[in-house]
Amino acid sequence: MLPGPVDRGPAARQTDPIREGRRGMQLAGHVALVTGASRGIGRATALALGRRGAAVIVAARTLRPGGRVPGSLDETVQALRAAGADALPVVCDLGDPDSVAQLAGTALGWRGQVDVLVNNAAFLGKATFHPLDELSLVNWQRQLNINVTAPLALSKALVPAMRASGAGVIVNVTSSAADLVEGDVPGITYGATKAALNRLTLALARDLRPDGVTVFAVDPGYVRTEVAEQAASHPGWDIDIGTAHSPQVAGDALAELVERDGDSVSGRFWRVAGGQPPVLAHDGRGQGNR
Repeated sequence: MLPGPVDRGPAARQTDPIREGRRGMQLAGHVALVTGASRGIGRATALALGRRGAAVIVAARTLRPGGRVPGSLDETVQALRAAGADALPVVCDLGDPDSVAQLAGTALGWRGQVDVLVNNAAFLGKATFHPLDELSLVNWQRQLNINVTAPLALSKALVPAMRASGAGVIVNVTSSAADLVEGDVPGITYGATKAALNRLTLALARDLRPDGVTVFAVDPGYVRTEVAEQAASHPGWDIDIGTAHSPQVAGDALAELVERDGDSVSGRFWRVAGGQPPVLAHDGRGQGNR
């Protein structure tokens, strides 16, 4: 939960009076950082936050269109600005600690504060699906850096300013791959790193609660992202995305959770199902069904 908007100049003073009576924090006038925001869930989340009045820093590796996978930071920024939101693109390789540190510094330098951090980016290369005999320790470490260490490093860099202001929100995008079942999707590292991210979420929620910082995780469900569409069209891969929902469904649900009262969401895991409000999947404070 965040307090009222911090005054950061005329551009940040625009508020939506329709939203003023809602319970919990309001994004208008606050600053959000979304990683993996060139496409998919990250792009949709950035747009959902921007439509609710946040100024949004978008981070990813792809700045301009024309890459192997559709989507770029330039396109996300254009969409944000078309929606009336202020936006800052930052090219960042989350597998590189120096690049992560530069992202945090640039984000804090833009408006002097980051109120909402969305750790959305994840490694989704071929090594995601490698079994034990194929997985190299180099790929293991890179996935660990992107999926777990970068969210930790960004939280560590941004929390002091949140603490000083008395409020903030950290959202970690997780996956059912972290569930404690064997599962039938090949690969070792993705599920292991998402499970580690879940445990990090609970530790941060516990430790930062006295500072007014809300921390929770969201499983976006089965989403029809650009990567999923490419995989479904791959020859020989039997992937059905007919039941997948759009990235906008996940982005809107995440933004809605950010604006809820912090006590009602912190330390909890939420799951998105198309057309339904976010469902409580696990209560890290003692109850749940995960």
